[in-house]
Parts: sequence; structure tokens; C-alpha cells
Amino acid sequence: MALALVSGITQQLGSFITSEFKLTASVKEEIQKLESKFRTIQAVLNDAEKRQVKEEAVKLWLDKLKDVSYEMDDVLDEWNTAMIKAAIAKEEEEGRS
Repeated sequence: MALALVSGITQQLGSFITSEFKLTASVKEEIQKLESKFRTIQAVLNDAEKRQVKEEAVKLWLDKLKDVSYEMDDVLDEWNTAMIKAAIAKEEEEGRS
């Protein structure tokens, strides 16, 4: 009976770990895509600033793009901070065992 219980728990834990790994891999892939888009947006903004765009509609669009760029930067910073904290917590946990 105990063996069946342990076996069931082991299967559930294995399934949970697998789904968490897939989720983490998916999130990392999305973060990489976001970083790539962020670099592209930064390049467009830098180029536009060098050209000193005079058209009002383009300026408004660039302002919105800057806002999105700042938000993306914040999200990427939060993600990186969370990953660093998780790595530190893991190291501390391993150090205790």
C-alpha cells in the first residue's frame, strides 16, 4: 500500500516537474524574443533621434514607441532580477543541505 502511494506521488511529482520545465523553457523563449524586439526598437529610436524627425505624427509615434521601450526594459529587468534571486535562493538552499 505504501509503495503504491509513493509510486503515485512520484508520478505526480514527475508530471509537475515536466510541466514546470516546459513552462520555464517557453517563458525563456518569449523573453529572448522580447529582448530581440527591444534591441530593434532601440535601434529605430536611436536612428530617429539622429535624424531629428520634424513631422508631428512621426514624433508622436516615436514617443509612443519610447514608452513601450521603457515598459519592455522594465519587464526585462524584472525578469532578470527574478532569475538572479531564484539562482541565489537555490544556491543558499543547496548550501544548507
